[in-house]
Amino acid sequence: MSASPVVPYCAFATVNKDGSPRVAPYTSLILGEYKQGIYFDQLSQQMSCNLEHDQRICILLVKRSAWFFIKSILLGRYDHPPGIRLSGKVGSKRKATIREINAYRKPIRFLKVFKGFKSSWGVMKHVREIHFDSYEKVECGIKEVESI
Repeated sequence: MSASPVVPYCAFATVNKDGSPRVAPYTSLILGEYKQGIYFDQLSQQMSCNLEHDQRICILLVKRSAWFFIKSILLGRYDHPPGIRLSGKVGSKRKATIREINAYRKPIRFLKVFKGFKSSWGVMKHVREIHFDSYEKVECGIKEVESI
């Protein structure tokens, strides 16, 4: 997989063994070629366990621009969808390549000077590939609320 943009913030949803959903924030998604991506499987033991028994995953990417949301409130509408849902299946956990590690560390290299860098991001060694089978725009509208 070629090195591609790191998605700095997103939410991953998996399925617990009892069938209930589990959502966790994630910071290591790297989008790759068409319908592919990887993420570093280090930070959430529960999610990793969930993916061992059910490889389905749903990832929510939300627009991070404060101005986008302020403008939407002022105008009373969204100019375009505020997010995207990506759904697919993950592969087995494998050792990350040097290229994948470097692609992930490049945008966060300035954080190396901080105490939590090594324990949070310095140990990224294993990845899972994701093969996306669908995506959908997050459609939501600003609706008028009746006054009480």
